[in-house]
Amino acid sequence: MHLRSLSAKNLRVLRAVELSFDADLIVFSGANGSGKSSLLEAIHLLGTGRSFRARSVQDVISTNEESLLVRAHFTDTLGRDSTLAIEKSRRGAARFRLGTETVKTASVLARQLPLVFVSADSQRLLSDGAEQRRRQLDWLMFHVEPNYQQVFSRYKRALGQRNAMLRAKTIPNKDERVAWSREMASAGEELHELREERLEIARPVLEAAFKELSNLQIQFSYKPGWDTTELLAVVLERAWDTDRARGFSAMGPHRADLQFQVGGRHAQHVVSRGEGKVLVFAILIAFAQVLFSSVQIRPLMLVDELASELDDIHRERFLGALRASGMQVFITTVNSALVSSVGWERVNMFELSRGEARQVLH
Repeated sequence: MHLRSLSAKNLRVLRAVELSFDADLIVFSGANGSGKSSLLEAIHLLGTGRSFRARSVQDVISTNEESLLVRAHFTDTLGRDSTLAIEKSRRGAARFRLGTETVKTASVLARQLPLVFVSADSQRLLSDGAEQRRRQLDWLMFHVEPNYQQVFSRYKRALGQRNAMLRAKTIPNKDERVAWSREMASAGEELHELREERLEIARPVLEAAFKELSNLQIQFSYKPGWDTTELLAVVLERAWDTDRARGFSAMGPHRADLQFQVGGRHAQHVVSRGEGKVLVFAILIAFAQVLFSSVQIRPLMLVDELASELDDIHRERFLGALRASGMQVFITTVNSALVSSVGWERVNMFELSRGEARQVLH
């Protein structure tokens, strides 16, 4: 997967930028507010349909402008060339295009342009509870298991229906309650089996990546969200009264977790802040490596403000791991000298100032 060009119009300070890439390492440097992170945001929009810095795409449209347009030309893992585009006006819905075709959902973009995004907020993968880690697991499953999205959607719909009945002021019809609980259990069991099977296949790749990037002895375990010695249907039926008092379903795959341990203890409780950063980066690179080992897809790696996140030793180790991964890597930094180009076959460097980008020699 390689991005060949990127254009962004009316995205924050980027009024009209057009860039071409012919390298595996692309560095955007510049002062804060120059637009370097907005270039990563443009790529992120194309790969996910959303911003990593705003709740709504509308919020990233340049001041005094009515719409934005982001477009990219890319080559997929089979060597095929195509384009992706997203257009958003202040008053209308976002429109997505793959080649000349309009597509209805952002999930189509995600399949075409898989991304791994690393920033200061990535630390939340350890500190913010299970939701962030489930999201990372679901990202992997979405790309490696063809049926995962369908099963996941079934489960979310049934979970939503069951939760609505739990919160209802009137007592729900028993037959309807049982029907939705059974549907939730059926999809939930299948979801769990897909996750568990894939993680066991991925375990050697994950553990090797942890070892390569960190001196810590890291173990991980998957917690499915209920006691799987019992059928989920039985658990849900028994928990009905308790869940109704809570107003939500307390057990099921939506409560699953990936836990990372060091010396048998939760990693977030024993590692230093610096070690935690390295661990999170190791997890994200490891998941990218699992994606490639599973389906031969290399995602794009977006790294926002690398220099602020790692010391010299760990920064070089991280760059070495990125170089060895074979991914195309986009990095922002205040100081391009902090991003070593040693070992990279080709590097593109761009300097940003007031929303304008200039390619420079290195």
